[in-house]
Amino acid sequence: MTVDRDDKPDDDFLASLARLRTCDVSQRRSRQLRRRCHAMLQVEPPVKRLSWMVDEASFRRVIVPALGGAWCLAYLVEIVRCTAAIYGYFGTP
Repeated sequence: MTVDRDDKPDDDFLASLARLRTCDVSQRRSRQLRRRCHAMLQVEPPVKRLSWMVDEASFRRVIVPALGGAWCLAYLVEIVRCTAAIYGYFGTP
């Protein structure tokens, strides 16, 4: 038993919880829900991989990181170029 800030014990709260009635779904509704769940959990046949799907996977694995790296390299080169221009190494930006 704990005591609240008001120094009221939790017994009143627990007693009101004990008085709550329990509710359950009907047999018909439980069968509908069970049938729906079973239908959703049925194993689907594996998807056949097509050649364009494999090509897309290699595209994502190789080309996208290469494009990201090129973008980062171009950004870094521009930062170095602007910094050098500020200090007068390569001329104006």
